[in-house]
Amino acid sequence: MTGVGRYDSAGYWLTVQDGKPGLLIKVVEKNDAPPMFQTAFEVDGSQSGNVDFTMGTRFTFMDATSFRSEWRTDLLLGNNYGIQTELYQPVWKDSRWFFAPHADASDTTFQIYAKNDPLADYRIYRINIGGDIGYSFGRFSELRVGYQVGSLNTKLRLGTPEIPAVEGRVGQSHLHYLLDYTDDPVIPRRGFIAETNFRWFDQSPAAINGFPSMDLKLGYFQPITRPASIFMEGEGGSTFGTKSTGIPQFFLGGPLRLSAYGNNEFQGNQYYLFRAGFVHDLLTLPPFAGKKVYAVGAYEIGKMYGVTADTNLPNDVAAGFLAETAVGPFFIGGSVGDSGHRKWFFQLGRVF
Repeated sequence: MTGVGRYDSAGYWLTVQDGKPGLLIKVVEKNDAPPMFQTAFEVDGSQSGNVDFTMGTRFTFMDATSFRSEWRTDLLLGNNYGIQTELYQPVWKDSRWFFAPHADASDTTFQIYAKNDPLADYRIYRINIGGDIGYSFGRFSELRVGYQVGSLNTKLRLGTPEIPAVEGRVGQSHLHYLLDYTDDPVIPRRGFIAETNFRWFDQSPAAINGFPSMDLKLGYFQPITRPASIFMEGEGGSTFGTKSTGIPQFFLGGPLRLSAYGNNEFQGNQYYLFRAGFVHDLLTLPPFAGKKVYAVGAYEIGKMYGVTADTNLPNDVAAGFLAETAVGPFFIGGSVGDSGHRKWFFQLGRVF
């Protein structure tokens, strides 16, 4: 049997030990891994008139400090620059408890559109260092609690100010839980996923006092025939009535987040979003080109509280074609929404 990741193959044969028959299994690691080296890129045409390109590289060291430890470092170059590193370290060899020190630095593009018209172009600079203590419930879920401290700087390059320009220290405690029972990390067709984050900011630039922030995401995927699946997704977030947060904590607008609307068109401190749709197999690609091509359609409806808009409940219908290619997932499609919102967009590749 051939393997993936750090393993090249696995074999088995009958044997006898202490006079009892049994099965001897041998796993062979790859000669060129670990450490593992992966490359990726992303071409983001969320706004077709302004296409972003980012290259990425991931270095993964297995058993870096002890058995089952993993040290992962990501490097991004392009419209977004960044480096992020984390060490996953079990407390002892067979323990479900672990700790994870991490650090990151980034210089990213952040654009705000109204429909297809650009309003503001920001650069956001972040530096963070922190650590988590966590518990793994198995292959499918984990819980983490931790603290990180760093700095945040939002700089307006072009356009009119849409969010405050801030600079200063950020300190936050956080609780994160992830449950993932989906059958595929890129295009799930069966299963469910739940993820929630709770944060307490003891300090944030331009915020008068500390404040809480929480978000929750849910997804359910169910095959209805052999080639077709339906899905339902919901998410929401809130700062529980706190308005003085410096910069807005949540944004809506862009592919999968009210697709017909401009990128980050809505900003605020409380929102919800629902999506429902289908994925249908169309054809199978040659092995050297990728895997499959799908037709995808979805209805989206959401709300950002405290925002004046042309409608109280922004909504749209999106449709397109999704392909699992050899260079990553490729999507091209369009969306039509209320109050004159419509656009076409595409995305190629995925940065990890």
